Amino acid sequence: MSVTPYLTHALLPVGPDLTGLGVRVARHAGAEAGLRPGDRAGEVAFGRYRFFLALDDGSAEGSELAGLRDVILTVATDAERRQTFGAVLTFGGLSPDPDLDHFNDAVLLMEAVEALCPGAVLFDPQSGERI
Repeated sequence: MSVTPYLTHALLPVGPDLTGLGVRVARHAGAEAGLRPGDRAGEVAFGRYRFFLALDDGSAEGSELAGLRDVILTVATDAERRQTFGAVLTFGGLSPDPDLDHFNDAVLLMEAVEALCPGAVLFDPQSGERI
């Protein structure tokens, strides 16, 4: 079975500006952004290791926002369940990392999301647990 290293869904509350979020997350984390401010998906790199980033605000055909929101809210606190969430940012590694050489890079991305989108709920879909 193949798994995506460091796969993370970040459920984002309504309020933070989503414009250029992927680029801002990459810069905040110290990564090189391979996407432009208007892009909803793209890649960021820490050296030669790359992560994908994808933003879903529910506006595109085939959006999975509602389903992801329902799953992620199962691990949220009661106070978080009362909030309104308007988007999900998903990211993960694009290649295997068996020695966890880029674990800290993934943590930097998670911390960047939390700093730029206060109230975000981070979720590991592979374990079904909150991060």
